[in-house]
Amino acid sequence: MGGLIPFGIFILQLTIMYPELTLLQALRRLRYWLLACFSMMVLCHSSIFVLSVTNPTEHELVPPTEYGYGFLLYLVFFLTVIASLVFNFWKVSKGSVGSKKVELQFLQMGCCFGLILGVSLLASAEVLDKQEISLFIPLSALVLDGFVAYGIATRRILAVSAVLQRVVANFLMMVYLIVLYMCSAWAGDQVFRWFVDDPHYLAHLLATLILAFAVMPTRSWMHRFSHRLFSSTNQFDVNRVMKEAGLIFQEILTEDHLMASFSSLIIRTFKTTRMVLLKPGSDGVYRQHYAFPEHSDELSLAGQSGLIQLLTRDHEPFTIDTLERMRSSSPVIAARNEMRSLDVSMAAGSFAHKQLEAVILLFPKTNGAIYDLREQRALQLLCDQLAVALENARLYTEIQNSKIYNEILLDSMASGLVAVDKNLQITVFNQRAQAITGLSLDQMVHHSLTVLPGAMVKAIETILQTGAGFRDKDMVIPAGEGQVPIRVSGSVFHSHTGKTIGALLVFSDMTILRKMEGQIRRTDRLSSIGTLSAGMAHEIKNPLVTIKTFTDLLPYQYNDDQFRHTFFELVGQEVQRIDTIVNRLLNFARPAQVSLKPILFHDVVENSLRLVEQQLARQGIRLEKKLGAKHHLLMADSEQLNQTFVNFFLNAIQAMESGGVLSVTTTQLRSQIRLDVGDTGCGLSEEQRKHIFDPFFTTKEDGVGLGLSVSHGIIQEHDGTIDVESAEGRGTVFHVELPLMDETEVVGG
Repeated sequence: MGGLIPFGIFILQLTIMYPELTLLQALRRLRYWLLACFSMMVLCHSSIFVLSVTNPTEHELVPPTEYGYGFLLYLVFFLTVIASLVFNFWKVSKGSVGSKKVELQFLQMGCCFGLILGVSLLASAEVLDKQEISLFIPLSALVLDGFVAYGIATRRILAVSAVLQRVVANFLMMVYLIVLYMCSAWAGDQVFRWFVDDPHYLAHLLATLILAFAVMPTRSWMHRFSHRLFSSTNQFDVNRVMKEAGLIFQEILTEDHLMASFSSLIIRTFKTTRMVLLKPGSDGVYRQHYAFPEHSDELSLAGQSGLIQLLTRDHEPFTIDTLERMRSSSPVIAARNEMRSLDVSMAAGSFAHKQLEAVILLFPKTNGAIYDLREQRALQLLCDQLAVALENARLYTEIQNSKIYNEILLDSMASGLVAVDKNLQITVFNQRAQAITGLSLDQMVHHSLTVLPGAMVKAIETILQTGAGFRDKDMVIPAGEGQVPIRVSGSVFHSHTGKTIGALLVFSDMTILRKMEGQIRRTDRLSSIGTLSAGMAHEIKNPLVTIKTFTDLLPYQYNDDQFRHTFFELVGQEVQRIDTIVNRLLNFARPAQVSLKPILFHDVVENSLRLVEQQLARQGIRLEKKLGAKHHLLMADSEQLNQTFVNFFLNAIQAMESGGVLSVTTTQLRSQIRLDVGDTGCGLSEEQRKHIFDPFFTTKEDGVGLGLSVSHGIIQEHDGTIDVESAEGRGTVFHVELPLMDETEVVGG
């Protein structure tokens, strides 16, 4: 029956190539082979094939057989079949494509190996006159069936070249190890016989050890050799592909750049005609997000499509050939139809956090070959890495966009900003900071904190040491050939774990504001002078009336000694009184230069009260003064404080048009002194109280609203605080707190 084996092979080959053929059509095409196979059957039963057969002895496993020249015809027939299969293998490799090509190649390769093994065993048995060898001839059928079953029945198969590569590598490895073992055993036997009587055990032990150490390097050598041997037919190298992919994914790229590099790798590696990447939208539909090369038709897959379901369920790629070999089910049939309609050859999912983030579709190869098992596994590995790379690319893009946004935001700020990390390195220095300080970005960023002006360095060091910020602190820093007054606020910033990671300063150029404040203070001072002058005019007029009266009487009573004595005494007193009043007004009106020096706080308060005593008397306002602070020495500018307190007193007087009580009280609070200025006037509403210190806010019809704003600034310049307590109909109280000096230090100095 062995003569019918070739006919069965050719029938199976025709069935794969032309599945639509009927049995009768197949027999018609193979009529000559059918005739040849039946002829071999007749030959095998003729006397020219087997001359004689004798019964085996008890030591013989196979009956001794004597073959005639018909045996040679039988061998020639099978050699012809093998040659025909080899020719068909080459023909199929050139003409067929896809899974049909692979199935035919496995069929023909299995038949070739099986027949070669069978013929070789049969010929060896005859030539060597070892009939027992013929017992191994059925192994050839196992080889044939194994290749055919793998090529036809297996769902995911390797390319024929890859199988041949592995077969050759393992065969060469087996031959090499056998030779190595035999040589090692022989050499060991020759050496050990000089030391022991029976070296057989030691020789084989040595050979076994040598073989154990030689297995791993031998396997690597043989696989590299077989890979080079089949390099013309098998260009796919998983290690090379993963290495190239690693270089691409290691780079932090934008998503477009990443996809361009990835698609180039896919096209070059898998030799596909086209690659498409689908991503899910908000509606769950997977739409074309990237394609190479570009195509007018954009692909899409519904979220509940069969292919999406299979990819999500199995987390492995699918080819159209794989789906055709799988057991039919609704998702498989749907996925198969979808891939056919789209002309897609392989699909793989890209997963991130166990979610299908993208679908990679590969179209037919340029050479018509299938995507074999190695390529499917490699594509899945690439897709898994792609998911991570895409996420990194999105994060990188978001960070870059945030960086640009932050840079624009920082450079658009009207205030300067400088940030320092925990290593005291400057990390941020915006455009406004550069303009105020006159320092460039290159001079500052990534440089030590010490390149900043000294006042700013000290402020940042204090923030980092204490862990506390501050607000609205005035400083003066060098800028160019001069100095710039700035108002600074600082804070410390922490990581999400609460650990201090740096500090920042926000500062504004106060040059223009200082000029405006000076003008406002002069305006406010002139306004106060006008108010004071109205009260002092009566005080000056009284002594002038007295002087004028005595002057008019002087010619008539000049000879009266008592009159002259009274005249000179009274005129001198009145002139001194006028001089005192004028000096007070001049001292108040004199443009003040900021000059901080130790002063007695109570003296300033007393002087300010003297300036308004006429207004108090004229409006019938009673003064309640209680300067109870024991220590009242502080570092301040007396003229500026004088201006501030006069403002408070005048506002209180104007709030009590029909008389009332002005209370002035001082209290010592540890290292501070507190001044309370209260009145029993009309008071302020809640809304008025919120804006009382705003520039140009006033409750008077003829006021400009600058007095209290200027006073607020003066108190802040003295590192003090000011607050107001008021209610409509119940009067107003201003609370001022200023830092005291240590009197012992002043005395000691």
